[in-house]
Amino acid sequence: MAVSIPPFLRTRNGVIAVIAIVIILIVASVALTWSYTPDIYSGLGLRHDASLEKYVGALHSVALEQHPTNLTVWSVSWYNSTAVKVTWAFTYLGQGNETSNQSRLITYQESFVMTNFFGPKSATAYVGSLNTNNTYKLTTTTYGGSGAYERAFGHSPSTFAEYKQEQGPVGNFIWQFDQFVQVGSLTRTYAA
Repeated sequence: MAVSIPPFLRTRNGVIAVIAIVIILIVASVALTWSYTPDIYSGLGLRHDASLEKYVGALHSVALEQHPTNLTVWSVSWYNSTAVKVTWAFTYLGQGNETSNQSRLITYQESFVMTNFFGPKSATAYVGSLNTNNTYKLTTTTYGGSGAYERAFGHSPSTFAEYKQEQGPVGNFIWQFDQFVQVGSLTRTYAA
């Protein structure tokens, strides 16, 4: 059985017309998708989450203001559109230990993964799943104010929780700011 091609597709103008119609349909499809889901590229992991990017930017500004001359590390690595790893460090002079009155150079470093969840409830559920064995201790539910979150969004978080797990100069932490969760560690090392 032979397949017959319609006569208008046998001409050059017919083929061009079909190609033009296909292009118009593709453009219309993209336009409709964009109007219903304006941040489709973020959902596909092709663009960073705007609010998470804003928060990381505010955190960087706060770190630079607090440590204008002694910020030694600032590193941002995006895992996907809604999760980012941030590492930052600074040095300062301080007491090496309680038995010595000598000042020593101390390096403070934080490294954490910050994730933007769909809302505070899903973030709280995630924090709960991380702490099922109660290895972290809740230290506060009161936000200190004027931090990176408030700078980025203009208000304090409605949901805040800070959990810590300390082991000598190393401390692990979980922080929740509304739908944002930071999970990481901080270390203090002392120069000899």
